[in-house]
Amino acid sequence: MYCPRSDTPLEPLLVGGITVYTSAQGGVFFDNSQLFKFSSPELKHGQVLLKHLSNYIEGEGDVSSRVNCPQCKSIVMMRRYFSPVKAVEIDECPGCAGIWLDSGELAKIHENHLTPRERKLLAHEMATNHGFISIRSPKSKYYPKAPTNVQGTTVERLVQLALLNFE
Repeated sequence: MYCPRSDTPLEPLLVGGITVYTSAQGGVFFDNSQLFKFSSPELKHGQVLLKHLSNYIEGEGDVSSRVNCPQCKSIVMMRRYFSPVKAVEIDECPGCAGIWLDSGELAKIHENHLTPRERKLLAHEMATNHGFISIRSPKSKYYPKAPTNVQGTTVERLVQLALLNFE
């Protein structure tokens, strides 16, 4: 396999029985789902890999450009945020689900890691500020087991009105 940024060979690195592939520029390729074994700063795997990657100088190349997967050479990797915090954008292969982290991105993932309590607070905050709506089907002859909530949300009333046109 070759580095998607520099086209130099990736070196296999065994960390706690898991093989990852590193580049001379400090990037790292994870096979499907392996990243989650390294993403928490409390996990020994993550600490060891981060220490190894700290020996490399952080690259100054353009990391915003799309790259091909080191494993599936003809597939362009998707760019997405690693977590709801949106602090780290990673590259993920839609073919093999492998993940490429550029130099310094694992350290950013560790810096922005959320505890379970922080995740709950963030979920609550997102639900409160973005107004998640739960839609229950209105009671009608087409939905006999629907709740009998007469004072529903605006969306529920709109659904009821729409269904009245079909009766």
